Amino acid sequence: MAASDRGRHPNAIGRPQAVLLDLLMAVMNSLEIWNSAADGERGIAWRDAVTDRMGAAGVYVSYDALVVEAARDLGLPRTAVPRLREGWDRMRPWPDTVALAGLSLPYAFVTNCSASLARRASALSGLGPRFTLSAEEAGWYKPSAEIYRQACARIGSEPARTLFVAGAAYDARGAQAAGLQAWLVPRRPLARHLHAGIRRLRSLDELAAGIP
Repeated sequence: MAASDRGRHPNAIGRPQAVLLDLLMAVMNSLEIWNSAADGERGIAWRDAVTDRMGAAGVYVSYDALVVEAARDLGLPRTAVPRLREGWDRMRPWPDTVALAGLSLPYAFVTNCSASLARRASALSGLGPRFTLSAEEAGWYKPSAEIYRQACARIGSEPARTLFVAGAAYDARGAQAAGLQAWLVPRRPLARHLHAGIRRLRSLDELAAGIP
């Protein structure tokens, strides 16, 4: 692992107090249901288009509306949105998420979707986070700093001593900008190098093993 990928060690500014994880990419394999809803052709592009809209909005606006708008603009079939809604409850966790049960620190999930969808996805993880904070509840979409800081306050940790595990690079950069220690477990190929200070994980097993 290159020095730029390793980032700073969690002991650099004291022992971490808590771990926050992105729910829909780092923990759950949401990519599978987006691809299935769009017949495997433009599912990822659709998801990325929704992410772009969330970043542009900043404050929370209807997640469902963003999904519908992005599908329309991409020219997806009318069946795509209802198929995504129906497929949500078939979402599965990534195999390495079992490592989270062995964490020595409290952990919670943070996610860019509605409160209802967040609860459903969290239940499907089979894990026991302290809480799941949705963008709807926070009032902000990631990568806005406010949602990361709300999660830190809720779990009772200082941002500088909180590990945030992202499944996508934009989310890791947002957490880093908010003052958290950003780690990334890439769930899809990276388009570019990570920012300095973001640690790259091969799997969540490495996360559990790397926390003192």
